[in-house]
Amino acid sequence: MCLLSEAYRDMQAKLGDLTQEARKVGLAINVKTKALRINMNKKEPFMLGDENIEDVKSFVYLGSKVTKDGGTAQDVVQRIQKANGAFVQLYPVWRNNKILIRTKLRIFCKT
Repeated sequence: MCLLSEAYRDMQAKLGDLTQEARKVGLAINVKTKALRINMNKKEPFMLGDENIEDVKSFVYLGSKVTKDGGTAQDVVQRIQKANGAFVQLYPVWRNNKILIRTKLRIFCKT
């Protein structure tokens, strides 16, 4: 889940509301929750109950890397690395002479 807010006070209120609503249905917010602040002067930590929420410089959300600077360069690099890893795992298939080229093309088009 991603919560967005323009002011520290608003974000803290959202966290409190989320915690209360989660408790009503028997859920709890994980202490591993992270915060990413963009263009925010206030450095006071967000609180989740009695715990501080850790501030991070970047994180992965829905498969995309989100960074403080809002750039996409790191996300593109990460996606290229993931694709490269997938193809490295398929090297034995590409090099196998017993597998038809037609079959290799079908595998390639699905990855």
